[in-house]
Amino acid sequence: MPDCQILKAREKEDFLRALAFVLPHEKTCCTLTRRILDREDGVYLILRGGTKGHPIVDGVFFFIDDEILLPCLSGIRSHGMKALAAFLEGKKLFCISALEDELSKIRGILSRLSKPPKIRESRRYYFMEHQDRDAALNAIGGLPGEFRIQLAGPDYESVLLPLHFAYMREEVLIKGRSLNEEFEKGQLREALKSQVVVTAASSSENQNRIVAKAGTNAIASKVMQLGGVYTVQEERGRGIAAALTAFLAESAAKKEMSTVLFVGKRNAAAIAAYRRAGFRDSGKEYTIEYYD
Repeated sequence: MPDCQILKAREKEDFLRALAFVLPHEKTCCTLTRRILDREDGVYLILRGGTKGHPIVDGVFFFIDDEILLPCLSGIRSHGMKALAAFLEGKKLFCISALEDELSKIRGILSRLSKPPKIRESRRYYFMEHQDRDAALNAIGGLPGEFRIQLAGPDYESVLLPLHFAYMREEVLIKGRSLNEEFEKGQLREALKSQVVVTAASSSENQNRIVAKAGTNAIASKVMQLGGVYTVQEERGRGIAAALTAFLAESAAKKEMSTVLFVGKRNAAAIAAYRRAGFRDSGKEYTIEYYD
């Protein structure tokens, strides 16, 4: 076999090998791990020749519809980088989401392609991990008395749509693009089925006004990754986001699972809320880059 090749995972054994490689990095590769566990189409292994004909996994990534690349390239060697470059040659790339040190490797590959993609927008995040359960309990207890935490199910779709649209426009939508509301309705519908979503709602029996939401966007084997945290403007700064994320982290801890999240480096209010909930900066940086 060549020094390095890229294999698309199709058989059970392929996914098991990919999972074995990624699990030690599950906290920072939660979404990729979940896609491997679900045996989704688009999981690839970077393999190099090993002894006795058994190839060694040098990296794993997810790539589908020429859109997104979620790489786990720990310890990848030069031959693996060349194989990945050959794989990306001629493909349209919309987004890469990875730890900054891994994304820097991919940038080197992209610069050598015959038509390197142009960066449209680059977003930097802190990677935070929940470490303080006492802080979480205090944050939950600090939820303003006029609100209660509710678990949201599929029947919450219509009441959560305004918050979801607002979150997408404020936190996710890239410059120059408009919100595809029909697509986002489908995304929210799926999240309410497959993820854990909690809300802060008025505790009054006469109304059910929802002012904030938070949830998971990936649940791997031992790690929950949070996302979609949003509080309406007029209720910010009252500890509501801290209470919701702390509630999710405490729920995960009871199941002996870790909780992680990424937060924009310039979002001081969100960083303060997550620290109040017991999240701490890991020292790792995460980057999402979008391309034309």
